[in-house]
Amino acid sequence: MSALLVFAVGCSGNSDATSSGAALTADGPGGTLSYSDVKVGQIYRMAFPLMKNTSKKPVSVTGVRVRSVPTGVAVLGYFVYSVKDTPGYRLGYQDSNHKGGPDLDKYPNYAGHPFIIKPGVLSDKYAMVHLRVTGKVSKRITGCEVDYTQAGHSYQQTLACTFGFDMK
Repeated sequence: MSALLVFAVGCSGNSDATSSGAALTADGPGGTLSYSDVKVGQIYRMAFPLMKNTSKKPVSVTGVRVRSVPTGVAVLGYFVYSVKDTPGYRLGYQDSNHKGGPDLDKYPNYAGHPFIIKPGVLSDKYAMVHLRVTGKVSKRITGCEVDYTQAGHSYQQTLACTFGFDMK
């Protein structure tokens, strides 16, 4: 069972509207993460980019989600792992076929709890979207949105990410 890491904006009593943020940058591998020979019914997890706080104030990440999900894909939820718990940063994972890699269900899932990224620091936490292929997929999943608070204000920022399912 996956927990969704998305909280209501303003739950801390702050009445500010969400602003567009710029405190985070994507770090690590870039480009498109794709799986080939994908079949309907298969379940995958794909990692958001590692996040670095490039600002001078701490950031509290309160939610994540993908921006654009095409027909043929259902979002089942989100996971948040730590590179300190898992054997490193896992780019992707097929739930039904984790041969040659660790079973991520054996590691702590931090979804549902905000996490802090200190100024100038690369986070040890990384998010993964949990996806089920429900039909023919002809477009890519794009946009890794991150909600966070900083200095009492709520922000939303989209990091570049692309996930693909290549079907025969």
